[in-house]
Amino acid sequence: MEEKKRYSINLLLITLFFFNTVLITTKVEAKNYYQKANPITVNVNIDSLRTSNWTEDLLFLKRKFEEEHYDLYRVMKKRKWNKNFDVLIQKISKLKDHEVITEVMKILSKVGSGHSTLFLPYKGKYHFHRIPIAFHEFKEGVFIKGAHPDYAHLVGKKVLAIGGVPIKEVKSRLKTITNRDNNQWIKVLGIEVYMTIPEILYSLQLTNNIEKVQIEVLNEDEQISTTTVTADLLDISTVRHLTVRPEWVSAHKNSKNELPLYRKHTNVFPNDFYWFEYIESKSMVYFQFNAVINKPTEDIKSFCDRMFQFISDNNVDKLVVDIRLNSGGNGQLNEAVVNSIAQSKRINQNGNLFVVIGRRTFSAGMTLATDLEQHTNAIFVGEPTGSSPNFVGDDNPFTLPHSGLTASAANRYWQGSTDVNDKRKWLTPSIQNILSFNDYKNNIDPIMTAIFNWIAL
Repeated sequence: MEEKKRYSINLLLITLFFFNTVLITTKVEAKNYYQKANPITVNVNIDSLRTSNWTEDLLFLKRKFEEEHYDLYRVMKKRKWNKNFDVLIQKISKLKDHEVITEVMKILSKVGSGHSTLFLPYKGKYHFHRIPIAFHEFKEGVFIKGAHPDYAHLVGKKVLAIGGVPIKEVKSRLKTITNRDNNQWIKVLGIEVYMTIPEILYSLQLTNNIEKVQIEVLNEDEQISTTTVTADLLDISTVRHLTVRPEWVSAHKNSKNELPLYRKHTNVFPNDFYWFEYIESKSMVYFQFNAVINKPTEDIKSFCDRMFQFISDNNVDKLVVDIRLNSGGNGQLNEAVVNSIAQSKRINQNGNLFVVIGRRTFSAGMTLATDLEQHTNAIFVGEPTGSSPNFVGDDNPFTLPHSGLTASAANRYWQGSTDVNDKRKWLTPSIQNILSFNDYKNNIDPIMTAIFNWIAL
């Protein structure tokens, strides 16, 4: 998040995440490192080569976290950290490879940072699979908001169970592997990504096949049906979509309403990073900011200069900054946005500036939200953010010597709040509104409706 040329790996994997970037890896002399740093003796005479290799990888990962992670034991105590690795190493020979990977994810999820994780294998010998289903947790529960045309009959259905396990228990199991700053991130990384990965579901005892997943849904006639969905190999480039992939069937396909503003440009890479639209009837500019990354055609500062020149030229009174889908990028680029807003006498007034936040507001997107809270007169609208005002962040990737998997040990503390003792788990909006499935399928944005209603008072 700090370096201008380093894109967030979380950003890649969530909306991940977003972009066709090359993972940054760190070259290490793994064997020498292991021999120098490993405090545990590995008996290669009795362990298989596979077990030995996994053991070296886990000890390498463990040591890298201990040396590089910021305040590693602030959430999980050192004794528990050591014990978790000892137990997992003893179980390696009894676990499948994807189970080892999932068990590592369980340990790292307890560190308490959304930037600290073992990333999903999207190539190589451990290449994971993914079912062509788009899940989303709405106000009424988890629904299928989109799917590949082969599974169009599932679109719009409420999910009751995965592999025969009730969705409440599924969410509980996903929580055990989801790296996060707060529980909002479970709805994003857990529900929208991990719940589509059969290897993870297998390891959580939610399927018995790494290529097939049974989904139980509630039909319109209140009848329950079960469909077995077949997975393909995980294609990381498809995970970047903020909503539903354009070639899939979406739950809002039959809506007579136009797409709401926040979904208007979400599949137009990289133009969906940031853009604005004039709402003349409200004397308002709507500014969607999805990624804190300069576009090739116009950097963020130039964009802000152009937008605020438009605001001045057209005597615009109000500004909506929508960062509900912003999961990060380069936090240093936020300065141009914050300064432009803070210095605008016309916009930076109570009742004239609205900031839309949500569960995906994370990393550099989160620091922007906190900066706007601290330095402007913004009114926050939406749902709680996916991170906290003060958090441990920055992707700090390294490669495991034998498996070739990539992990990240977050190595920087970001104090967005002026209060070093600010313990809030998230920013809570003044006007709270969690999207309902009914609004989604009818292309209604209740957040913008709430803002319009506020202005009308």
